Amino acid sequence: MSNKPSSTLLTTRFVRRLGPHHFAHLRAVAEGLSLAECARRYLGVEHGHEAITAHRQAVDAVRAVARRRGDSAWRLVGLAIRAQADAPRPSLEDFAQQHDLDGFSEGEVVKLYEEAFPTDRKTARGQRLRERQLALLRRLEGLAAETPQPSDLVAGWFEEALAAKLTTAGLLTLGDLNARISTGGRWFAALPAVGVAKARRIERHLATLLPRQAQPARPFFALSVTPALFDAPSPADSFLSPASGERVLGEFVGRASERALPLTGALPSLLGAASDLEAVQRWIQARAGSLATVRLYQREAHRLLLWLQYECGGISLAQMGVADCGAFMAFLQHIPPRWISRVRAAPGTPGWAPFRGQLSHASCRQAIIVNASMFAWLQSAQYLSSNPWVLVNQATGDDPGHKMLDTKALSEEAMREVLRFIDAQAPSASRARMRFIVRFVEAVGLRSAELLSATLGDLRMEPEGWVMQVRGKGAKNRIAAVPGQALHALEDYLLERGLGSIQQAPPGAPLLASSLDPMAPIGYQALYEHVKGWLARAVRASSLPTNERERLAGATTHWLRHTFGTRAIARAVPLDVIQAQMGHASIQTTTAIYGRAPIRRRVDELGKAFQ
Repeated sequence: MSNKPSSTLLTTRFVRRLGPHHFAHLRAVAEGLSLAECARRYLGVEHGHEAITAHRQAVDAVRAVARRRGDSAWRLVGLAIRAQADAPRPSLEDFAQQHDLDGFSEGEVVKLYEEAFPTDRKTARGQRLRERQLALLRRLEGLAAETPQPSDLVAGWFEEALAAKLTTAGLLTLGDLNARISTGGRWFAALPAVGVAKARRIERHLATLLPRQAQPARPFFALSVTPALFDAPSPADSFLSPASGERVLGEFVGRASERALPLTGALPSLLGAASDLEAVQRWIQARAGSLATVRLYQREAHRLLLWLQYECGGISLAQMGVADCGAFMAFLQHIPPRWISRVRAAPGTPGWAPFRGQLSHASCRQAIIVNASMFAWLQSAQYLSSNPWVLVNQATGDDPGHKMLDTKALSEEAMREVLRFIDAQAPSASRARMRFIVRFVEAVGLRSAELLSATLGDLRMEPEGWVMQVRGKGAKNRIAAVPGQALHALEDYLLERGLGSIQQAPPGAPLLASSLDPMAPIGYQALYEHVKGWLARAVRASSLPTNERERLAGATTHWLRHTFGTRAIARAVPLDVIQAQMGHASIQTTTAIYGRAPIRRRVDELGKAFQ
């Protein structure tokens, strides 16, 4: 007996339920269109061999319906009727004009036309068969075709292998799939072996199944000046977006003073701001000490203003009460899907939303702190008469998912594996830069922004040794020591860049340079992607334990700064030295992140008591 598996068992099942799209496919094939193209358009099948299988299954299913109903013409379903390759014929009108038949009757013209272009009997018979075939398909469609519904299981309308993937990902029904697709972005990320091309095929096939299923409407977030004067904007109160030409909520709102008059006896505002948005900008200009802080303040304040506009009926900052503060805190902990953007779009354009995903515990806390601080400042500036945030319990507690003993640092062994991987690669400007970053930041502990803004002129040889002036967080300057490891790494890097020694190199040259131009600096995104990419490849190629490889999978430049702090503590460097080197505002910050002495003392003392 043959051990060859049955082809029936290996055949993918494409047809489980007959829908209008199956009959549309069969009609298109009967009309002479390409089977592969028809399968792609109506059955959601891309590959030629799958198209043949899916077509055969559709034919068998429709023939079975015809046989069950006693229709003797069931063999016509799927019958290939070949058309004769006739020479092109002119229309009857063109024929009459070409032969100057204006004086002839219509019957005489038709007779002359048939004599000039006689119909082949085989062609005529084939045309009659095709007409019978199409009529049969229309009749059977009315009897057997089911209209797909959002509540239908995906297993009934997608081939079984794909249906299994969708079901495993929690997409049980066509409605579930439609809702997931409508979120946009990489909605298919949870589906194994499904990339962009296959995802687009799924989208097209679902559109064929549910042509009338409207995509959930997504709001068009556009920030108004002061979103509060009117109960609801009229068309005249909106404006056309220059990016899309769509009408959106816009600058239809008037002055903040018209919404929230100061209390009797209150002093006039010191800001001269005519709207909440202007007041927020004044606060950012006055308090933000760096570009990163400007972006942070603007993002958090604009999210609050949008929330007031779209979730609170357009009230102003002055109208926010204690209950509103609590509602906003709850909102931050559970961002509604419509507030999350899954496409790349500029703010204020279609598809954009204020959030990229659910906020982490730390991000929620940061948003609350920033907005409470803004309210306090606006009250001090007499723009607001009160601050509801002082009456709210702003404490968010600790992150339940945070592992207190975990550290975003590379162990000694992990660092050796990373350097071994870097050294094993072919010489290049990218490799030289990565080796410098790893060795230098591990020994100096700079932040990414500090590393990017530094120039060679910031390094100096003093009686105490090599040091560098750092422009740190909050626009504060500090002096950081440059130990031997960092100095050697820099010397090697400068030689690779062709700049010679530290003393010979131009003082204006960036500490960290482009791989294409040794005198050109790089930006934050380039640094982030460069380091993250190198570390990820090094970790994957390493012999580290699986759990450590998983922990290091998302390592970034900031991990190297934490590696400095962790390594310094392990090598008994005093906490005050680490604090000054890293630029922490207080030693409590350094102790909270890196201090292990309290844990060690607790373990020792309790160990003595409970041996």
